[in-house]
Formats: sequence, C-alpha cells, structure tokens
Amino acid sequence: MIKKLMTLGAVVSVLTFGSQAAFASDGWADSKETAHAINDGGSFFQTISDSTDVDWYVYRNNSDKSNWVFELQSPAGINYDYDWIAFGPNGEYIMSGTAGDLGPGQIDAASAGGIGFGKGVTVYFKVRGHSSQDFDSRHAYAVYLSAW
Repeated sequence: MIKKLMTLGAVVSVLTFGSQAAFASDGWADSKETAHAINDGGSFFQTISDSTDVDWYVYRNNSDKSNWVFELQSPAGINYDYDWIAFGPNGEYIMSGTAGDLGPGQIDAASAGGIGFGKGVTVYFKVRGHSSQDFDSRHAYAVYLSAW
C-alpha cells in the first residue's frame, strides 16, 4: 500500500510539473523548458504579472555539493509559493516538494540534500501565486539559492 501511494505521489508530481497553461502569461521563464538559470549564491528579482503567470528557475549542480536551499521572499501583502522537482544526471526523477507557506510578504524556503543530490543533479523551481488574487506586476519577489 505504501509503495502504491509513493508511486502515485511521484506520478502526480511529474504530471503537475510537466503541465503548463495553454499560453504563456508574460513570456519570461513561463515553462520548465525556458527556466531561468540560477547558480549557487545567486539571487534574482522578478514579478508575477497576472493570475496565470508562473516563473521557473533551474539549478544545475556542476559541483560536488550535495545540499541546497531555495528561498522565496514575497512582496508585502502578496503570497507566493513554489514547488520544486529534482532530476538525476540521467534525467531520472529523484524527488519533488513544495516549500512551506508562511503567508504574504514572508520568506518561504525548502531544502534538500544528501545521497542522490550531488554532481549532475538538476532542480527546477516553479514560483506561483498562492491564489488567483496573488500577483503584482509592480512589486518584485526575490529568490535566493545556496548550496553546500
């Protein structure tokens, strides 16, 4: 039973991350294929322009570091969340998750690491509004990635 639930969870995660809207919302990093690269120690500022906009980031681990943390700072009064999915050096699914949601204007973070997260792993992060009202094309969110 547990094995079936774990398999179902993996399938749902892959389908969720693989799907996207039928149209691009703002044309910037709107899909996994067009994800914006972020490196260890890197940060980036961007906006969610409307209720259908999502922004994708990708971390390609080209080092021997096996742990990472990705932080998302939502603008004041807005609540953004993010999901992540990791693939091994041969493109095999490793794991996925959702950062803990601390609410509007707060910093949501998730981390993973250890065996299986070393050199050659690729992690995608999908930033999105918590609800259809959570977007602001004038005030940027911030993301930060750290690996060790």
